[in-house]
This record gives sequence, C-alpha cells and structure tokens, in this order.
Amino acid sequence: MKKSLLILSLFLIMGVLNAREHPSLMITKSGVEQIKKGLGQYPAFDATISDTRSKADFALSSPIVVPVPKDGGGGPTHEKHKDNYYSMYYCGIMYQITGEKKYAIFVEKMLDEYLKLYPTLGYHPVKMSSNPGKLFWQTLNDYVWLVHTSVAYDCIYDFLPAAKRSEFNTKLFKPMAHFLMDGSDVNNKVFNRMHNHGTWACAAVGMIGYAMEDDELVQKALMGSDGTGKHGGYIQQLNELFSPDGYFTEGAYYQRYAIWPFVIFGQAINNNDPERNIFKYRDAILKKAVNTLMQMTYNGYFFTLNDALQKGFSAQELVFANNILYAADNSQKHLLTISKDYQSFFLPTDAGFAVARDIALGQSKQFVLKSQLLRDGSDGTQGGLAIFRSPNPSENTTFLIKATSHGLSHGHYDKLTISYYDDGYPVLVDYGSSRFLNIVVKYNGGYTPLNDKYSMSTIAHNTVTVDKKSHYGGDIRVSSKHAPKIYCYDISNPSVQVSSAIETNASEGVKMQRTNAVIENIGGERVILDIFKLTSDKAHTYDLPFFYNGDMISLSAPYTKALNQMSTFGEDNGYQYLWKEAWAKPNDSKVCFTWLKGKRFYSVTTVTDSSSELFFVRSGANDPEYYLRTDPAFIIRQNGARNHTFFSALETHGKYDLIVEKTENAVSSVKSLKIEVDNDSYTIVQIEVNGEKAKFRIDYNKNSSEKKWTYIKY
Repeated sequence: MKKSLLILSLFLIMGVLNAREHPSLMITKSGVEQIKKGLGQYPAFDATISDTRSKADFALSSPIVVPVPKDGGGGPTHEKHKDNYYSMYYCGIMYQITGEKKYAIFVEKMLDEYLKLYPTLGYHPVKMSSNPGKLFWQTLNDYVWLVHTSVAYDCIYDFLPAAKRSEFNTKLFKPMAHFLMDGSDVNNKVFNRMHNHGTWACAAVGMIGYAMEDDELVQKALMGSDGTGKHGGYIQQLNELFSPDGYFTEGAYYQRYAIWPFVIFGQAINNNDPERNIFKYRDAILKKAVNTLMQMTYNGYFFTLNDALQKGFSAQELVFANNILYAADNSQKHLLTISKDYQSFFLPTDAGFAVARDIALGQSKQFVLKSQLLRDGSDGTQGGLAIFRSPNPSENTTFLIKATSHGLSHGHYDKLTISYYDDGYPVLVDYGSSRFLNIVVKYNGGYTPLNDKYSMSTIAHNTVTVDKKSHYGGDIRVSSKHAPKIYCYDISNPSVQVSSAIETNASEGVKMQRTNAVIENIGGERVILDIFKLTSDKAHTYDLPFFYNGDMISLSAPYTKALNQMSTFGEDNGYQYLWKEAWAKPNDSKVCFTWLKGKRFYSVTTVTDSSSELFFVRSGANDPEYYLRTDPAFIIRQNGARNHTFFSALETHGKYDLIVEKTENAVSSVKSLKIEVDNDSYTIVQIEVNGEKAKFRIDYNKNSSEKKWTYIKY
C-alpha cells in the first residue's frame, strides 16, 4: 500500500513538473508581478496599459459578432474576424494585469462562438489565393488569428474549467492547427516552406501547442511536420531564411513582416523551453535579423526593395521585434532610442515593460546607421545588399546597390539596381509594389495584376535591360537558381567607398558588372561614379533608366517632347506601361540631366556617342484602373552594341530656397567625364568637377585578397 502511494505521489509530482505554467507565451507570471509593481512609476507604460484597457473595455461594451466569412482583405467579415482576435488579445492581457474576471469571461464567450462556427466552415468563398483559409481568404490571416488568439487563451487558461479547456482544445484549436498544418497538400507545403508564410504557420501551430500543453504540435512547429528538422519547421527557417548577417532573402519590407512571427514564437520558446537558448541560436541570428532590418532604413522607413510599401520603425511588427529583442538582451540600448523616437506604444507585456522602464531610467543610446554589406543566402554566398552612408550623419545621404538573390515570390527582376536617398527624400527610386493594401475597392486590397506585369519587370528599375526583356525572361524558376557575385565592397576610406558586383545569368550571353564609387568631396560636391560594364559576343540594345523623384530642370541636349499625343515605350515586358514623353540624340560626348527635389539639385551626367539615344518616360500607360504610380525616368539607350560600358556621375549640388526666392548652383559642376581605357582587364574613367580632376580605375581580374580599385586626384 505504501509502495503504491509512493508511486502515485511520484506520478503526481512528475505531472506537476511537466505541466506548463500559464501564462507563458507573451506574458509570464513573474512579468505580470513586475508590471503590477511598476504601475504608476513609468507614465509612458501606464499609457500603454490604459490604452490596452480602453480597447479591452470597448470590446466588452460591444456585442460579440462572429460572422460567416465572405469578404476578402478589408471587407466587413475580414475586418470583424481581425478585430475579434485583437479584442481577445487585449482582454486576455488585461485579465492577467487586473485579475478582473470580466475580461476572461469575454474571451471565453468569444471562443464559444468560434467553437460553434469553425466546424461548419469549408474553404473561404473568396477565390483569390491558391492557399485559402477558413476564417480568411488566405491561410496567412488564419495563422495570424491563431497567434493572437493563442496569447489570449494562454492568459485565461487557468481561469477555465478543465472540461471547457478540453472542449476548446479538441473541437476548435486542434482541428484548426491540423488544418493549417496538413489540411491539404498545399497547406502542408506552406507549413514546411522556407518563406514568411511558413514562419507564421509554425508560430501559430507552435504557440497554440504551448497554450494547450500539446508537445507534439510544438515539436512539429519547431522541426517540421515530419519531425525531422530537415524538411521544414521554425529551426530550419532560422537556418535558411537569414544570411549570416541577418538579411532575409525577401528584402526589408517582408523581413519586417516575417520578423513578427519569428520573435513572437521565439519569445514563447524562450519562456517555455529556456534550455533551447533560442535567442542565442545560430550566433544570435534573431538579434542580427532585427538589427539588420533596422539598418535597412532611411529616415525611419524601409528601403523599397522587391514587393514593398512604405512602412518603417513605427510598424507594429517592429514594436514587437524591438521590445522582445531588448528584453532578450538588454545591452542593446540603441533599441530604446528607436522605441522612444519612432514608436508610439509599447507591448503591454514583460518585454514592453522592460523597454518603457529603461527608457524612463535614461538608458537610451544613439542608434547609428552604418555603411555595410549585407550578404544574402544562408551561407552568405548569394550576393548581397551594399549600403553606403555619408560619414557625416548631418548629410543624411544613403546609396545602395541591390545585388541579392531573387527573393522568393516577392522578388523582382532587378539585378544590380541602385537607389539613392538624400536630404530626407528618395532621389533615385525603386518602384516597390503595385498594391493598395486592404483597400477592398481597389483589387480587393491585394497585389494588382500590374505588380507582376510592371513592378517586377527589369525596366521598372535602375538597372540595364537587355533587348527590352526582363532579367531571366521574367521566370522565377530560372531566377531562383542564380545570384550575383559581390566582387568587392570597400569602406576602409570613408571619403571614397566602393562596391562592384557581377551578374552573368540575368540576360543570356551578357556579362554585367556594376561598379560604384561614392566620393564625398570632389570639387566641393558629392559625386557617385556609376560604371556599368556589359560584355557579349552578340549585338544588343541596352537600356539604363534612372527613375528620379522630383521636377525636371534641364537636359544638355536638345529634345523633342510629345505635346498632344504620346505613344508607349514598347509593347511588352513592362515597356507597354511606360509613356514616351520626350526623346533626344546627344550632341556631345556627354549629356547632363538635372532635376530638383526639395531644396537640392541632382544631376546625372553620362558618357554618350553616336549610337546613344535618350528618353524621358513615365509609368501609367495601359493602366485604366490607375494601379500604377506615375513615376518619371531618364533612360539612356545604347543601340547595336556587343560590349558597352555606361559611365555616369550622379551629383548632388546647389540649393533652392523658395522662402527667400534664392537659387544657388543649379547647374551641374561636372565639366568633364570620360572613359579613358576600357578592356577586359580594367576600366579607367576620368572626371572633372569645379576644376578638380580625378581618375578612378577598377581592375576586373584580381583575386579576393587584392585591392581592386584606385582613385587618384590630380
């Protein structure tokens, strides 16, 4: 008898030890105690709690409505289910902080309604996705619903009777998790996919697994649906989706979105399985990813690479990333500055409290934007993003060359494209995406048809299009197999920063190498040299656009402008969406185009010859639904060339003050621009600015340890 009691006692003790503590996802018992003790001491965090309570109370004062899904993104039922998961999230957290049962009761009642609805649902009726959800038009939104609802469920878990928990687990959450994980072949592929949708799927299944104390679901979320860790799962995503520098292959905009499930699930893993040391995994890859994401910004907004819209530090995803990563490593005091200067709220959680408290205690340190090369690819060999910042932060200047891999389904056909930011504005712009996010009356808020047809096309970017065809023929199956090579990246001299990248597969039979030198001061001006070398055995037509932001001021060659009728710039591959506004033939060995943006003038001076043509174009042709922005571009065309080198100088100059009606240096200071030598071994170019002359040489056949460029003033 005593032996039986002893065995029973051991089983009970083991059960207690194995049972997970609640809450344990975004908020913990010890964290709740700290928050309660800190209330009234840190006004900014008090405001966050007050705002969270207001949102929770508003939910309590509103009828619970759980509609049958019927709308796409931005539609009434879509937005209602979205509101519902936020309402449950806020109420769950307020139950933990206040202990007031009304908040827990609300979450329980809401879940009761979903318990009735969910078993009756088939696939969503809006057929806009190859991977439809049940509550939403795409499973991605179902993942997000489950992530937020998991937090709410975790917060009220101990409030619920065991029988009610069992009912929610078996009839709502497990069926939902299994549908998202393996409800169809497509669902299973997405769950195991190396993509931000796969990360959301793993986070959703893993977090509800933690909340339900279902270790099998947690393991599948971590290691893939087959449990091996070789064919999917969160850990493999950490290994493959980020480069050693923390660059996410889809680019900054989608790194913003992907980082959200990465850090939320990371927080849940850290709270429940601290022995995994998830925030130190792979040389602290999550820390690198968050800091790299914050480096891919200008004036607080992300570079608009690939499918991108205008978002930045203020985005809610960045609040989650900032707060969670600071709590994981509070030596990162620059994160406090980002929170203080750009973000309007804190998370109402342990992590948010830590950030608010330490800001109040004056621990913030400066956030410094740096020149750096961000390698792409899990092993860092798939090209990279070269970023150049002015050594003088007050200049507020950033130049970048994108020589990355394709970027999965959100990538563009834009090898070796460049962008330039100055004085608070994008000056040479990347189109980003054609999408009116969640505006249901504009193509249901999704990517418009012209996103694939124009925004992704090569001619929509500041790089060379060969024979009016997009890189890789616009075929992602081909582009995904190749990436540029970073030939050199040298920032050892802040006054002359240099990069060079090679692409040999984008256009069949054409080798491309683009070299840029950012010269901080020549003749009193900042000048960026752009040497784009093209090598081929066959003759081609090469088009190099500069999509500019601002107002056209002058062109040094006489031009003809279409006055009452325009034609398109071409017939396909994106050309059909460009209006041909003006055209010219150069009358000199160089031509200069100048435009104005804000208070500064900008000029592109380029070397030309008798085979060169010049065009001014603007996006928006063949676009009856106004899906496109009307962005202008200056295009240099070289006809019938096998080997050709575009050599241009991008110059920032002058000042325009409308208040005092004063203009200074509105004319380019580049007096001479020449290619002196151009062969297979090296290119030497010469430039003269305000009487100061310089030569730049790029050598093409140096090994990795040798210096590849020379810059001499004379």
